[in-house]
Amino acid sequence: MIEVIFLGVGAALPMRNTTNASYLIRIGNERILVDCGPAILQQLDAVNISPAEITHVFFTHRHGDHALGYPMLMLWYELNQNAGVSTPIFIATEQTFDSLDTVWGVSYGHLTGVAEDSPRIVVPQDTPGEVRIHPAIMLRTWPMTHSEFAPVIGLRIETRNQFGDHVIAFTGDTSPNDNIKPLAKDADLLVHESAYSSNLNPEYGNGIYGHSTARSAGRIAREAGAKKLALVHIDAKYEGKEQSLLEEACDEFGGPTCLPIAGVCMTLSD
Repeated sequence: MIEVIFLGVGAALPMRNTTNASYLIRIGNERILVDCGPAILQQLDAVNISPAEITHVFFTHRHGDHALGYPMLMLWYELNQNAGVSTPIFIATEQTFDSLDTVWGVSYGHLTGVAEDSPRIVVPQDTPGEVRIHPAIMLRTWPMTHSEFAPVIGLRIETRNQFGDHVIAFTGDTSPNDNIKPLAKDADLLVHESAYSSNLNPEYGNGIYGHSTARSAGRIAREAGAKKLALVHIDAKYEGKEQSLLEEACDEFGGPTCLPIAGVCMTLSD
């Protein structure tokens, strides 16, 4: 059984009572955290998960709503070393790691080296990449289209053997682009950012400001053959109007589509 826990689903400035987008994927003994925003410790605590359980942390990019929780997470590991807790493996682009090191340095400086000594895997920023974190778990990445300052890499998690043949895809922040289709191809679950609504704001077209609309998310889910679509990173301007985004995505996709809330756990099983 594979579980995807939505720790947070909000945009950079989230709606009331929501937090920034972040996800925890449980596959066997592996615990993969995708993005690490400012409230990460509270998000984990809300679903009764300790940072000690996390085996990997993946960063889609360096914008604050996806990365500013890094120093607080590292401080937790710093303060729990004597309990035998080790840091997870961190996965990001070189540019994102540069920013993580900077924010750690200005937050806490050099303590006992837990941040400096934590294991890292650098993935490419401008080309597809892959990292096998387990004999039956492959991570694949594709560059998305978002921001010149903070380029995004989307994440595709593929499992096999004892975990069954499954695919979970995360776009991260992105406007429509040609790499989303291979990222999402035949995914059991596509978690697609849908910051805007083309129904409520036709002037946004398929996307604007490096973000997508719910309609474009639904369209790519259909074209990629995804089985289920989750819309996340909804702009706070649509508070109380979320149903409109869901409807426009459904108009394009036709498959199961949802607007998950924080704390929701989706299960993939054979």
